[in-house]
Amino acid sequence: MAKLALLVATFALVFLVVNASIYRPGRSSCERQIRQEDNLRHCQKYLEEESSDSPYNRPGRYLDSCCQQLENLERECRCEGLQHAVRQQLEEGEWEREEARELFQVAKTLLRKCPNFEEPRRCEMQSRRWF
Repeated sequence: MAKLALLVATFALVFLVVNASIYRPGRSSCERQIRQEDNLRHCQKYLEEESSDSPYNRPGRYLDSCCQQLENLERECRCEGLQHAVRQQLEEGEWEREEARELFQVAKTLLRKCPNFEEPRRCEMQSRRWF
């Protein structure tokens, strides 16, 4: 009887693990979604304007369109999408060290500024590897 209970518990655990992995978007799914949203170009523009000291910036100009792009991603892909946007900005532009740090800070808290998001509200990003 104990062996039967152990066998049933094992099958139940396997079922739960497989079921959970089916519904959680994988890395390739997130990458595909990010590409479909034009690599979050509006979020890149928002991050750039919020993080640089250019007198030509109009802060917040891209916020609504960035939030819309993020909303089109599955919730589990939003932080990965913001990390992608940060990487793109760092690779495409010339950033002073302090500006780059500001870029990460803006990205970490960007989801709080999007009105339709409950979770996640903040993304954890490791900036040390870029400096």
